[in-house]
Amino acid sequence: MYQHFDKMLREFGIKGKDLANVTGFSMTHISQFRHGKTNPSCDSLERFLNGADQIKPGAKRYFCELLAGREIQPVVEVLEHLDDAQLARLLFKAADRLENRKSEPPQGKSALPQELLSA
Repeated sequence: MYQHFDKMLREFGIKGKDLANVTGFSMTHISQFRHGKTNPSCDSLERFLNGADQIKPGAKRYFCELLAGREIQPVVEVLEHLDDAQLARLLFKAADRLENRKSEPPQGKSALPQELLSA
């Protein structure tokens, strides 16, 4: 579990110092878990993940996906690989969704829908 926690922090660029400030845990405590030297309680893990998500939204979900064995690419990385036509379709789809006031993302989606990425 600690490997996934460390990967989440690295992928989202979350520094231990920032997580310590948000959660109230010491940097030492966070570092010990990050390197597998201690196991947090369920409450502590929840505070770690909520703090990470407060710093970088999506971090908690990314950790949970890793823990479930379903590694996903952060959205920024996915967007960087889209060509102009794919990005335009994605933006039109997002605008349409906002106009229809569908504010909740589809459940169970771990990446951009394939229909948006196909040419």
